[in-house]
Amino acid sequence: MSTPPATVLFDEDRIVVIEKPSGVTSEQAAAAIGLRLVHRIDKGTSGLLMLARDARTVARMQRLLRAGGVERHYRFVAHGAVSPRVLVSELVRDRGDGLRGSGVGGKRSIAEISDCLVAPDHATTLGVARLVTGRTHQLRIQLAEAGHPIVGERVYVRDALRSGVRLIEAARLLLHAERLRFIHPGTKRAVDLCSAVPAALSSVSRGGYRNF
Repeated sequence: MSTPPATVLFDEDRIVVIEKPSGVTSEQAAAAIGLRLVHRIDKGTSGLLMLARDARTVARMQRLLRAGGVERHYRFVAHGAVSPRVLVSELVRDRGDGLRGSGVGGKRSIAEISDCLVAPDHATTLGVARLVTGRTHQLRIQLAEAGHPIVGERVYVRDALRSGVRLIEAARLLLHAERLRFIHPGTKRAVDLCSAVPAALSSVSRGGYRNF
């Protein structure tokens, strides 16, 4: 099966940003156009992915990411009524049951949740998350551990199922990398890129969601 095409949104001075489709790994998306990954987003997640044309640019942009010089905003649909908050966790590779999650000695992980629109029946929330740190599966884990797994999540749902949450079926993970903002290290100009929210996520807001 061929890799679905990615749309190039930005291409300047060895930095390229594409819109990755859901269902394609970051590695597949990069390989399809012959570029190098600066960071990754999950296979089920769609949206903005930063690539580079050479190893030096990769290293340069990864330093900028670690220093907090790249703002990353995600749109999500989660179970339940999610309120604006700051999620702070110490994430480890194995929390004791084979899953990534919170644990002693983990890496400090922070995400800011905002712009929450809650369904009238409180079954789901459409919201925005800004990554302050960027850990593997961070948002998926943090929202699940807060009792609000992302709709379409199939891995980090054990705790929710034990607590009686009824999972909503979805064809894909309802998580989208919506915005990237950074100062281009070469041109020194501000770059602010946005990706349109897919219908799979945006359609949930048509049912009379209200501000939290």
